[in-house]
Amino acid sequence: MAESIELTKVRKNLETWLTAFNAKDIETLFSLYDPESIYANADAPLMQGVDQIRPWYEQVLSNTQSTLLYKEETAFQEGNMALLIGTYYFKPPSEMEESGPTGRVALLYRRDTNGIWRLLFDMDNTPPDVTPEDFS
Repeated sequence: MAESIELTKVRKNLETWLTAFNAKDIETLFSLYDPESIYANADAPLMQGVDQIRPWYEQVLSNTQSTLLYKEETAFQEGNMALLIGTYYFKPPSEMEESGPTGRVALLYRRDTNGIWRLLFDMDNTPPDVTPEDFS
C-alpha cells in the first residue's frame, strides 16, 4: 500500500512537470528537480546538475510549439528511489503539420529528506517501436 501512495506522489511530480513544460513555466519546471540531476538526452551531450540542464530547457522551450504527451509503461519504487518508464510524443499544434518526435524515457526520482520526490535522472531514446499513433 505504501508503494502505491509513493508512486502516486512520483506520478504527480511528472504530471506537474508536463504541465510546466507545456506552459513553458521554467521556474515550476526546475522546482521539481533534484539539485544533482543528470540528463541524458538522445540528441545532446550528458548534462549534470541543474546549472547545466536549465539552459538547455530554456532553449528548447523557446523553440517548441508542440505539446509533450507521456504514457507510462511501467513504474517501480524501492525506498527513496522510484523509476517511471514510458513513451513520449511531441504533438504538433495542428493536425495538418508533420508528426512530432517520439521516444521512450526512463525517469529516476529520489525522495529528499522532507519526503518530496524530485527528478534525479532523465534518459530518453528514439526507438522504432514508438509512433504518434500510439497517442491517438
